[in-house]
Amino acid sequence: PCATRSPHRPRAPGGPPDKAPPTLVKVTPESGSVRVSPGVVDFRFDEVVSERPRGAPSLDQLVLISPSDGPPSVAWGRDRLVVRPRRGWRPNTAYTVSVLPGLNDLRGNSADRRFTTVFSTGAEIPGGVLRGVAFDWIAGRSAPGARIEATAGTDTLLKWATAADSTGRFSLGSLPAQQFIVRAWLDQNNNGVRDARESWDSATVAVRDSARNDLYMFPHDTLGARMGEVTVVDSVTI
Repeated sequence: PCATRSPHRPRAPGGPPDKAPPTLVKVTPESGSVRVSPGVVDFRFDEVVSERPRGAPSLDQLVLISPSDGPPSVAWGRDRLVVRPRRGWRPNTAYTVSVLPGLNDLRGNSADRRFTTVFSTGAEIPGGVLRGVAFDWIAGRSAPGARIEATAGTDTLLKWATAADSTGRFSLGSLPAQQFIVRAWLDQNNNGVRDARESWDSATVAVRDSARNDLYMFPHDTLGARMGEVTVVDSVTI
């Protein structure tokens, strides 16, 4: 019988160990597509990828759909990830779907780049972009991997989302021209949700074609300021 060539990266017996991370070979729909109604977004890689990503508890936490009204549905298929929103794709909406850095192969080689496709279920992809840097104010440095979310109008369930890169810089694209409430937080447990004690910051930003806003995250609490200490300076001053 004829041998069938493996679709995955070949490795000669006895050759050097594979140290290359997974590489994206195809994504459907292709980036830049308009007037598409995909059932799913399909990321295909050149080898089998692990169900255990680096720096996240599950593959679900490694995938961002922007905008989205809830966590994504992510199915593992050996050399592919199949992604869809749990409530379906909205009409006349531009989407950015990203697999964040941290995708592993079976040998533990981890991808240090994100894989992204941008498409629209409508006739166009808006060109609005919000850029900035997320800072950890307490630590006095930029915040790699900080999560960024933006909401507009009264629909606070629909969120545009991204994550800061290794230098703390972020770029949130395909935004319609309107006013957004933007929030950044340090996702310390990598669960994709802002927990009560995690540092965060927010700002209101009007986006036309492009805008910039840096965010300075710090822990917030629900208690007002209280007197901590009284010092007598002299006979008339405390």
